[in-house]
Amino acid sequence: MNAGYVSIRNMEHTDYEIMGKWLSTKEVLEFYGDMNSPFTLEEVKRKYAPRVNGDIPVHPYIVELNSAPVGFMQRYKIDEDEKKEFGYASKLCVYGIDQFIGIPDLFNKGLGTIMVSKFIAYIRLHTDVDIIILDPDVSNMRAIKCYEKCGFKKVRKINKGLNWLMEWTNGRG
Repeated sequence: MNAGYVSIRNMEHTDYEIMGKWLSTKEVLEFYGDMNSPFTLEEVKRKYAPRVNGDIPVHPYIVELNSAPVGFMQRYKIDEDEKKEFGYASKLCVYGIDQFIGIPDLFNKGLGTIMVSKFIAYIRLHTDVDIIILDPDVSNMRAIKCYEKCGFKKVRKINKGLNWLMEWTNGRG
């Protein structure tokens, strides 16, 4: 993706409408949410307002291409129980991330690789991260290839074999 400038900014209350639009798109819901249950604006507000307000420790972001919103990302620190479940040492700082491109016409153009690479750089700059994990659906080959381009490795299947646990390692440890 050569044309355009990709940036990531904090999600704001004014972004609920665009999130509602994206979360009603079958191509987005195929791997993010439930295809049979598009989000209403009220559901978007109920889910994302506590994140935007900082009431829960999940940090939401909007991805922009030339200042126009095109996608969503979020990061969250993995707690001690989850670290244990995934086999990570307690001393490690592990973050989980989720993301999607909200406009299907932008799929398969390299935008996801740019988004994820920039997000890794942002997390490295602003946290003491050792490992970043994500868990794509095993059939989401487009996302898996993107994540591998960004340095993620498949660790093992989780959720009864439905998802890959993939990790990026900072290399400090």
